[in-house]
Amino acid sequence: MVLTGAVAAMAFNARKGSYNEEENMSLPSRWIVACLALALACAASADDTATTRVAKEAAFLAANGKKPGVVTTPSGLQYKVIKAGSGPMPAASDLVRVHYHGTLVGGRVFDSSVERGQAASFALNQVIKGWTEGLQTMREGGKTMFYIPPDLAYGERATDTIPANATLIFEVELLKVHQLEMPATAAAARQWRIARMDCGQAPALPPAGQVPSKGLHAQADEYLACAHAYYQLTAAQLQGLANIAGGRGDLAEAAMASLQRGKQDMDAQLAPAVRLIEAYRALPDPR
Repeated sequence: MVLTGAVAAMAFNARKGSYNEEENMSLPSRWIVACLALALACAASADDTATTRVAKEAAFLAANGKKPGVVTTPSGLQYKVIKAGSGPMPAASDLVRVHYHGTLVGGRVFDSSVERGQAASFALNQVIKGWTEGLQTMREGGKTMFYIPPDLAYGERATDTIPANATLIFEVELLKVHQLEMPATAAAARQWRIARMDCGQAPALPPAGQVPSKGLHAQADEYLACAHAYYQLTAAQLQGLANIAGGRGDLAEAAMASLQRGKQDMDAQLAPAVRLIEAYRALPDPR
């Protein structure tokens, strides 16, 4: 960024560090002016960068939407099916388990469950709009490339890895759809139970003070990942039940009783994972 006009002149005089009284400016004052000039330059540069990014990514989406196989929805979301799935399609209220690889338009990776080697689970109505809309076009077992414009992603809000007004590109594989069916009658609500956690037995820990093996850490990581996915599924179910319990009548009353019982059951199911986390944090890590 080139400084122009009086601001540039003041910044230049400050850099000279001269004590010439004819300049009628003390050294500290000159450095303050220089800092202000630099701040103005950085702000202008940031504005230029943001404006340039918006223009470039709008051009990218316009060109990308014309490519074979790319579908553009009324919201502006773009997607291209890589592999069609054959399982159920998720609703916005369902929980999904996915592998994903996220990049910016320039190709820089900002997040990737594939690189971490650990799939992610979440309720579909608790993520960015582009994901909520996009994954409802998929079937379980499928893989799709999504091109999400800023207004369906994080908009003007920047994160540590994503700049403001960024278009996000995701390759998503839909591994599992957990359809959350809520009771519709008081009798069904009374019989409602949360699912059992199917993660196997929690791995044993070595005696205190001993360095655990990498294999043990891997087992613990796998078990905790499974427990976390179970927690997300169960929490989504309990939230759905809480919504019913917030109403009136026999159904709401029965849902409230099942909600309280469900919370206790979830705590009991997750107790081994909680103990493992506490012990795991206290262990030396050989990695």
